[in-house]
Amino acid sequence: MMEFNTIHISIVADAAWSMKVVQRLVACGVLQSHITLIRPDAWPDVIRRDSGLCFWQIPDSVEDANFYPDERQSPILLGSCLNVRIEDKSPSNSSPYVLEWSEFDSDVIHAKLKLLIEEACVRQNFRMQEQWYRLAVAEANVGLWWWDRHLNFVYLSEHFQQMLGLSPDQLPSNVDQWLERIHEEDRDTLSGTIDIHFSRDAERFQTECRIRHADGRYQWYTLSGHLRSDDHSRSMILGSAVDVTKKKEAEIELAQANKRAQSANQAKNEFLTNMSHNLRTPLNAILGHTDLLRDISTEPMALESIDSISRNGQELMQLLDDILELSSIETVHPAAHLEKTSIRELLQGISQSFQPHAISKQLTLNVRIDPGVPQQVFADSARTRQVLSRIIENAIKFTPEGEVALDASFHRFPVPTLQLIVRDTGIGIPASRMETIFEPFCQADNSTSRRHQGCGLGLSICRRVVEVLGGTLEIESEVGQGTSVIIRLPVEVPALTTTSLPSQLTQSARKPLPNLDGYQVLLVEDGHDNQVVLTTFLKKAGAEVTLAENGQEAVDWIFNRRREMEAAGNKPDSGVDVVLMDMQMPVMDGYHASRLLREYHFAKPIIALTAHALKGDRERCLESGCDDYFTKPINRANLLEIVQKYAQHARHEAISNCV
Repeated sequence: MMEFNTIHISIVADAAWSMKVVQRLVACGVLQSHITLIRPDAWPDVIRRDSGLCFWQIPDSVEDANFYPDERQSPILLGSCLNVRIEDKSPSNSSPYVLEWSEFDSDVIHAKLKLLIEEACVRQNFRMQEQWYRLAVAEANVGLWWWDRHLNFVYLSEHFQQMLGLSPDQLPSNVDQWLERIHEEDRDTLSGTIDIHFSRDAERFQTECRIRHADGRYQWYTLSGHLRSDDHSRSMILGSAVDVTKKKEAEIELAQANKRAQSANQAKNEFLTNMSHNLRTPLNAILGHTDLLRDISTEPMALESIDSISRNGQELMQLLDDILELSSIETVHPAAHLEKTSIRELLQGISQSFQPHAISKQLTLNVRIDPGVPQQVFADSARTRQVLSRIIENAIKFTPEGEVALDASFHRFPVPTLQLIVRDTGIGIPASRMETIFEPFCQADNSTSRRHQGCGLGLSICRRVVEVLGGTLEIESEVGQGTSVIIRLPVEVPALTTTSLPSQLTQSARKPLPNLDGYQVLLVEDGHDNQVVLTTFLKKAGAEVTLAENGQEAVDWIFNRRREMEAAGNKPDSGVDVVLMDMQMPVMDGYHASRLLREYHFAKPIIALTAHALKGDRERCLESGCDDYFTKPINRANLLEIVQKYAQHARHEAISNCV
């Protein structure tokens, strides 16, 4: 049963007759407060009423009829209202919208009025929905259209016409004219999408294209639609259009900004790569020659100068590494690499590294591990060692006397966490500097007369690395009393076994340098100073060294040795155990030379020696055919170890192939 208490009804009639209608309407369920009575001579008031149904008293006399609107005009004036006429005599037609006054004296009128009220309610609801629909379309700025392939016609709604600024004489008269308004780069895509939709009877499609406005500019629209068929099985696509110009322009601007940022980042990386190479190459020669001079010098003053050169060279190398590492963290956003790690071994190694430095300053370096710390955890040992090393180095630097201590503890809740605290009795950090010490190139003392050297990158890198590991880094400090750096790292625990560590770890003895007696090394290096240093390192270890100044010389030498071996009736061999390949050289660089050697089935180890130390440089070397990667400046012991490892492996492979 339809609710009649929402409809408003007007009655244009004399008072006595109006009451007859009112009584019947109230009996049908209409609220009397929703009924308005209007005198015949005041009928224009109906236009100002929000009526859904209007009853008109139509008199027989011509004089009285002058008070009423022309019958041909009333539907126009009251087009949104259901109009019902009430006549004095029986109507000449059987229209349901014409009643006789005599019917109001019988019960038959009750059913007729209910039907009229129901129809008026339906019409009112329909008008309301249409108003909401039109309002939604206008507010959302949605244009409606349909594409009729049978009629070769695209219809645009009035609002869509306004969105495009089109007047009636500018509307497309056929599909081709409509497609002319589509940007030429989008035209084929839209036309193809429509064709597919017609042929496959797809449920819905959506595409973006540019449509020409009446003023000549193009605007971006999202067109969406679906296929519908009429009663004659004629298919057409009904669709909507949403103006997405601002969104699209923002996307294009963002894409261009990203492209500019990527170009700037690439330029920065290229600059850092070149800077790394141009600094590491001379540094390698400087540090290498100081190492050689230390072997042959006996004068105390000379040894002191050599130590000074080496120490300052290492500080410059540390600065270069810090800049490259900070750039890598900001650019690449690395992820943690978890592996099974012994906390005891990790802290023992760090302690052994810094004991000589602490002893030289007459400081005590203690490491304490709580018994509850698991013997092994899954953690990123390399980055954890990196962070602790930087913080302990800082602690020793800023502690003139007393102690530096590293305490380790384990907390199982709320998540398994390894807590590492580095405490010192040093100079402390002023409260005014606590907010800025983690910023790149900022220090606790930024004055020009500061006593301690450094570029202010250490703590910035440490915090960012800890964040990469999913942990936190906090600092508590008091001037003159010391500083505590608290690191909390989430870890995974493979077992519940625990261990303890003596309160103070001892320094291990320095290992002897590896022996390379009998091994053949091809050194490919264009820099004279580095040739001298590396050749001396290798020969002092017992290796036989052949020198090539660029990649082309190295390739030619290996191929010539092969031909000589074949001519002598021996199995082709290059006569070398390991190739040390500089990657940036004139004539032919190391990347090209390595690829060329691998293409011709050269199987001996190639170790890249490069001054490039950015992320991705190692991968580039390995992809070119190198077996390993070594960055300049070269550490003598590490270089000899890696040469020994690969040379032994090469000899073993050669013997296996001969058996």
